[in-house]
Amino acid sequence: MPETLHPPFAQALRFSPRAVARSESANYHQGEDIRLHLVVRGHEGRPCLIVNDCLGGQWGEELRLPLTPEEALAPTVEVAFTGGGILVQILGEAPVAFRPGEAPPQSLLPRHGPDVTATPAELPAESAPAAAPVTGDGVIEAAAGLPGTGHRLLVLRLADAGLEAALVQAPAPMRLRDAAGAGTAAPALFCALPGGGLLAAIAAPGEAAVTGAELLPPGRPPLHLSPARGLAEAPRPMPAEFVNRLAAAQGPAKREMERLLARGFTGRDTLAWLSAPVRMRVARGLRTPEGLLLQGWLHDPQGAIRTIRLRAGEQAWPLKPGAWLDTMAWDGEGGRGFLARAPVPVKLGEAWLDVTLTSGESGTLPLPAPESAELPALRAILAEAGAIPEAALDHAFGSVLGQPLVALNRQRLARPMAVEERAFGTPPASPRASLVIPLHGRLDMMAAQMALFSACRMARDEVIFVLDDPPRRAAALGLAQSAFDRFGMPLRLILPGEARGFGPASNLGMRHAKGEVVVFLNADAFPQGTDWLDRLVEAVADPSVGAAGAQLLYPDGSLQHGGMALESGPGGWLFPEHPGKGLRPPEPADGPRDVEALTGACLALRREVAQRFGGFDEDYVIGDFEDADLSARLAEAGLRRVMVDAARLVHLERQSQGRADEQAGRWNLTLLNAWTYNHRWRRG
Repeated sequence: MPETLHPPFAQALRFSPRAVARSESANYHQGEDIRLHLVVRGHEGRPCLIVNDCLGGQWGEELRLPLTPEEALAPTVEVAFTGGGILVQILGEAPVAFRPGEAPPQSLLPRHGPDVTATPAELPAESAPAAAPVTGDGVIEAAAGLPGTGHRLLVLRLADAGLEAALVQAPAPMRLRDAAGAGTAAPALFCALPGGGLLAAIAAPGEAAVTGAELLPPGRPPLHLSPARGLAEAPRPMPAEFVNRLAAAQGPAKREMERLLARGFTGRDTLAWLSAPVRMRVARGLRTPEGLLLQGWLHDPQGAIRTIRLRAGEQAWPLKPGAWLDTMAWDGEGGRGFLARAPVPVKLGEAWLDVTLTSGESGTLPLPAPESAELPALRAILAEAGAIPEAALDHAFGSVLGQPLVALNRQRLARPMAVEERAFGTPPASPRASLVIPLHGRLDMMAAQMALFSACRMARDEVIFVLDDPPRRAAALGLAQSAFDRFGMPLRLILPGEARGFGPASNLGMRHAKGEVVVFLNADAFPQGTDWLDRLVEAVADPSVGAAGAQLLYPDGSLQHGGMALESGPGGWLFPEHPGKGLRPPEPADGPRDVEALTGACLALRREVAQRFGGFDEDYVIGDFEDADLSARLAEAGLRRVMVDAARLVHLERQSQGRADEQAGRWNLTLLNAWTYNHRWRRG
């Protein structure tokens, strides 16, 4: 275990080429916090030493020290923990203070990457960093934009100390230069720094790195300032570094600069500084390809908030009201729940919320670390939405939830996934039909289905189970072997690496199918009679037929499915309904009869049709509406959807999912899929 270090001390850290390539870091821990974190990585196309901390579970602002390409190969960095603060020095260059004015703790535990070596170094003679040498008229020691204010902040050191003192009392215009060239002259404010130098604020929006400046004092020739240490651009610390600098600065402009800094984001929650009793908390941030989703609580008892915007640098995106959804959730302290969307793929660590009151006051709120874009996070967002009023459905899904959650699901499904296949017995080499049956939850239904299949005329057909429940792999293998041993009917078991839902599992089975006909079948659908499959295969042999469905009954003999019709439901959206559901089944038609849509619980298609249309559309999350969508696509192509009443099965309807339907947010998941369907197919 590393030895605990007690300031004052200094160490030289060498990042080997391997450490740089692997982004290994050097860290000094203060209890559970990281007091100093150093890593070498690129920033805007050039290598930098990145310095920050993690206090109270929140990453702090970054200090970025540019490196030359040669330095970046294997940089050596000295860090010094002194009574006056922390100094960071790239070998051969002037030291830079990290959070000046904040004394380090009494003990630190070093924890460095395996390819970062640390050796003792000499403590600097002074507790403050040595001033950078002044060249020409003056140097720019640091420069950065102050987000949300339209200003940039600079630390300057002039060759003429007398002029520094004069500028504190009588400000002068400045003109900044960056990669795009010289900007326009703008008024600047100046404060004096201890030991010499100036802290300057200039009205110059933008985030581009400063490569030089021109100071225009009245009655004197212009002064040309260049970045210190011979750099091509000035180092860019984050705003909190300037907050610490300003604490020790002096001059008449200090009050105005303090107000300016308070308007910009400094990594702090500043809502408590506002005159109105506003409280806000963001509990979850989900980054998706279609933007950022935020879930949290807001308490504004006086209705004092005018706008809430997501900010990143100088860019801003309004959240309330257009991309905002109030929910029924409460935080127990008067805060009302909300979901909000920023339709931009920003990084949470580089963005924050800006809350502006009707009085014109503004406060800032940092955002939490992003959550992984997995199915539990998607479910949690939908559960948080609670009961959405019908009148709000179009707004809730059209402006806030729909596009980012569908994009997140696409991203989830696009990941590569390992797939294994196990065969039990020898299936027919050229099967007539392939039954594709996803398994999730109730694996015991496999045996019941295989028992009934073995009594049907299915010697020329293959049975493919797809386990959409990977943690139950061992149980599924055991049940499959048992079913084959007991009933003597071959089967294949497809074992994907992760659960992806009914549509993707069915499509995976389809891609493994060899039959001339593919029959998508639920695990809780059980045939009545021995000729059900013969009738479905016969129906889809007609080239005008795109898909055929069987009549599905409840265990009491009442009708569950005899074809679907799209009818108006909540919010005026179309929902697939089952005419006659729960009633006595009608007399069967003499042959196949045309219907608007068919359920995916038992759906037969010629394999070439299934492959041409790609099976079920995987934009529908978990299950719901993918069968109605496939029916709509078949209809658009001029292919019939027919019911074969003489093919009958008992369907337990969602029993195969176990307790999944009891999870919070299940109805909102259905609404998400309803929005996807209606977004594509809604009439009028």
